[in-house]
Amino acid sequence: MKTKIPTDAFVALTDDIADWLMLVSLGDKQYNSLVVYSNGGDSFNDEGQDIYNDWNDDVEQALHTYFDKED
Repeated sequence: MKTKIPTDAFVALTDDIADWLMLVSLGDKQYNSLVVYSNGGDSFNDEGQDIYNDWNDDVEQALHTYFDKED
């Protein structure tokens, strides 16, 4: 039986873990080269977003092994 957790918590966990795995796998220098800073915030450039999306998909699948999102 899987534990149900709030959807916002599931999304936050997925985001944090995917971002951390991306940073660890690429290293600080390469990770930072994929970040674009503008309008007081930051985001990934196109290449960085593609890499992040792959990590995010993997993490979401892994978390679904143990957790379900609440409706």
